[in-house]
Amino acid sequence: MLAHSAYAADSTVELPTQVITANPLGSQQIAAPSSVLEGDELTFQQKGSLGETLKNQPGVSSSYFGPGASRPIIRGLDGDRIRLLQNGIGALDASSLSYDHAVPQDPVTVDRVEIVRGPAALLYGGSAIGGVINTFDNRIPTEPVDGVHGAGELRYGGADTTRSSAGKLEAGDGTFALHLDANSRQFNDLRIPGYAHSASQRAGESSDDDGGKHRLQNSDGRQDGGAVGGSYTWDDGYAGLSYSNYDSNYGSPPKATCASACSRSITPLPRKSATCKAPSAS
Repeated sequence: MLAHSAYAADSTVELPTQVITANPLGSQQIAAPSSVLEGDELTFQQKGSLGETLKNQPGVSSSYFGPGASRPIIRGLDGDRIRLLQNGIGALDASSLSYDHAVPQDPVTVDRVEIVRGPAALLYGGSAIGGVINTFDNRIPTEPVDGVHGAGELRYGGADTTRSSAGKLEAGDGTFALHLDANSRQFNDLRIPGYAHSASQRAGESSDDDGGKHRLQNSDGRQDGGAVGGSYTWDDGYAGLSYSNYDSNYGSPPKATCASACSRSITPLPRKSATCKAPSAS
């Protein structure tokens, strides 16, 4: 009995320490179901539409119906499964019902974007099963403003020769705050290599049609908008209101339709106009 105990003590094996982590890539930053885009990072990512601005974020892609219409897609879910909010309030537009309609908001006016994925998005309602995108523009100032502050931006270039300008001005005395902003954007048809139409499609077209050579027809457009808002702030909160206007006219690239068993034709989608006038209070 004593010999057996001595043998058991001598044969004890010490195993090396095993570290178990829920992060298989070994990154110090654990993946989170939400992310925030603001400051210089948001400025560098800004495009002409909300979908194109956010398409480089994890789990986010873009529907992209040309430079004028692009809606975010979160983890493969789109439409009414994605809830779009502006300053925490649901945005009412036709983009959730018809995907080739634009979201009536220019990203250049946005100061901060919050993206919520996973089960936490259900806190915003059943229509947010895919996720939530909440944009903040400070058109109703939530913090005291002292003095006069402003910013401006000019952009030019790209495959669609975008020309855009935007500016904002905020003024206040520490209690009352005023916000003004305006933006304008114009873009041409997208320049592309080769033809937009296939060889079989060009064979059935008239000699006057160039087959979309070096450009994507009906992809041009314009966007204009602006807002004025004000608020009264105190130690425990604020109260304010704003009025915004957004007007756009843009085309959707043509789609191929089967005209007969032996030929095809190109049918341009109708151009779309969107005007959004939105008073809000907080």
